[in-house]
Amino acid sequence: MKFEYEIDNIFETKELSTRYIESVNRYKCDFDRNNKMNTKRALQYPLIYLGLKRLIPLSTESENKIQKISLNLTQEEMSLFNSMAKEILLLVDDNINPEAIKSPNKNILAMKTSKYNHLGNSAGQDNVGQIISSILSFKRLKGKLGTDYKGGILLIDEIDATLYAGSQLKLLQVLNKYANALNIQIIFSTHSIEILEFLSNEINTPNSFVGKGCKINFLKSIEGIITNEVNPSIDWIKLKIKALRGKNQKIEKIDLICEDNTAELWIKNLINGTDSKIYFSPCGANLPKGTLCEMAKSPNKTLSNHKYILDGDARNDNNIHNTKNNISFLPGNHGAEVIMYHYVKALPETDEFWNEELNHTKQICFMDYQNFSNQNNAKNWFNDLNNKRDFFGKGYSKLFNRWKKDNKNAVEIFIQELNNINP
Repeated sequence: MKFEYEIDNIFETKELSTRYIESVNRYKCDFDRNNKMNTKRALQYPLIYLGLKRLIPLSTESENKIQKISLNLTQEEMSLFNSMAKEILLLVDDNINPEAIKSPNKNILAMKTSKYNHLGNSAGQDNVGQIISSILSFKRLKGKLGTDYKGGILLIDEIDATLYAGSQLKLLQVLNKYANALNIQIIFSTHSIEILEFLSNEINTPNSFVGKGCKINFLKSIEGIITNEVNPSIDWIKLKIKALRGKNQKIEKIDLICEDNTAELWIKNLINGTDSKIYFSPCGANLPKGTLCEMAKSPNKTLSNHKYILDGDARNDNNIHNTKNNISFLPGNHGAEVIMYHYVKALPETDEFWNEELNHTKQICFMDYQNFSNQNNAKNWFNDLNNKRDFFGKGYSKLFNRWKKDNKNAVEIFIQELNNINP
């Protein structure tokens, strides 16, 4: 085994191998066995290990082998035992007193109330009592050593065993509190989805007090080699623990209600080739002019839950800026038809947009639409079947792409504002 440690601001790495001790039938690691000058041959760092033996209920052991021993706790420690036990086990009325018990399998602080003693402890109470005892032990050690106290390690095997979900999460919160207060590194194994989901959410929550000090290590064996996945996604963890096959997640697109079919086509062109295409689905409402704008401004809960993309001329409505962030605007200060009309009208006759060989020229494009000031004239020009066929392309793609080429900044601003719409 190999581990890293720090003493007096000096970082060291130690590699150890185990040796079997036949007299006690166990393996042992010596920290500094070959250093004859070191009489302790150990790293002075307190560690408590709570194995699965702690889960054997006292009531299953021979009663004549269970002893009550002297309770050597201060009033403060007894009060802390009571408050921690009630918090973790979600108890309201019971007053819990510690009861020092020794048996062939354990030496613990059991729980005693007015209704039962140590023999009435559930496996969950037994489990929690031993974990609390460990915390009290570190707290007492810190008070005894003062400035010489450096912290320690608490190891817990299958921390969730015997505890229902509510107590599991409460236990984590209590342990996190005392891990910070007593400088304890708490390492535990678990298969609890509730615990892993809670920690994963905390780890991925910015500024989370719990998540800041936590790390999930998912150990897996591949061809006999143990590898460690650090902080994997909770969805991945669930698949592994439940032995399920994963499915490709289907992204539910957000519907964007826009003015009409023209706006829908333009939005689709603007988001084409961007990540926004994955998340948004534009839909033209084709309502009377001004109706969609009034819907977007409405305080009605049903209407305000929708997402709206309004034409650029709606920017002039001051009331829109007082609504919540569920509204965005198409580029410019006019409807799409007017914007495109004036843009194409300003292109020189030598522009690549035109095709002299087929006589698809600027003159042909605008020969029936000379009135610049008439908005309906721009819409008629935009919807002219001959212009659609010769100049605009399928779905107006040629027209919109030509406009995007000269208006990259406006496209970027539109995408940015679109992504700012509340999910």
